[in-house]
Amino acid sequence: MPSQFDDDARRAIRQALALRSYAAGTVRLVDADVTGWQFLVASHNGLFAVAPGKWKRLAHGWFFGICRDQDAVYLFENCGRQDRNGQHGRLVRVRIAEGWLVEPEVLVTGLDGNCHQVRVIDDLICVVDTANQQILRFDRDGAMIDRQAPFPPAPAEDRSGAYLHINALARIDGRLAVMLHNGKALPPKPSELAWLDDDWRVIQRIALPGYRCHDIVADPDGVVWHSASMSGEIAASDGRRAKVCDDLMTRGIAFGSDRIAVGLTVFSERQQRDGLRGRLAMLDRDLNLLETLELPGSPTDIAVLGDGNAR
Repeated sequence: MPSQFDDDARRAIRQALALRSYAAGTVRLVDADVTGWQFLVASHNGLFAVAPGKWKRLAHGWFFGICRDQDAVYLFENCGRQDRNGQHGRLVRVRIAEGWLVEPEVLVTGLDGNCHQVRVIDDLICVVDTANQQILRFDRDGAMIDRQAPFPPAPAEDRSGAYLHINALARIDGRLAVMLHNGKALPPKPSELAWLDDDWRVIQRIALPGYRCHDIVADPDGVVWHSASMSGEIAASDGRRAKVCDDLMTRGIAFGSDRIAVGLTVFSERQQRDGLRGRLAMLDRDLNLLETLELPGSPTDIAVLGDGNAR
């Protein structure tokens, strides 16, 4: 019991600090120096900078999505943490100047805590509102532009397959793509990649080789990759697959200049996720595993610190 009490106490402290940050409009940066680091890793227990053989914490928080767009980094943070009833999600921006994170700013508040990825598409900041099966679009100052609803709403407890748990978004070769996780469906249903037209209407749904998948990422050759999460793999549209881990799920892919970063996380109940550790695997371009780093947080999304337009 003392161990359980300690876990519960730590969880309560984290939630209280997150809610205080939300109320005050502050971003909890603890180290702003990103000079020489290669990746930014969002997680359930902070934001990390990672380079070969090392990592460090940059900020406290429960981060679901991260996107770098030139000198700006956009993050979705769930300050409500385990509280599913409050609207304590927010969109945060920090800028990169001369190797430092500067000008942290909260752009949007009052979002559902079950949003996921953030991407800049068509010069708008897009937030995947997973709970409501929508894409929220904002201008670069955080003003709401519209809500795109390519899928009808469905309750999260739905088991028919109507609740899709959309969790990733990309524009690839001029087309919009959305990841349909499908993890609540019974009987179990493979994840799907939905292709949309410019009016956000679904034109095609393709079943993927994997369950409870995450991520939609194009590599430098234009091949589309996703995390086949439950099998611990990453998979490509040209049929290639790479086994990254036997006992953890893949979540988060980023292609750096010389290596691929893949997040590894334990699959668990939501209320336990902020206390879980995770790993970051580094692969070379031939998909050979170079190293695995232990992190004090379970990765959710990864961005590249390099070329300003890299993900």
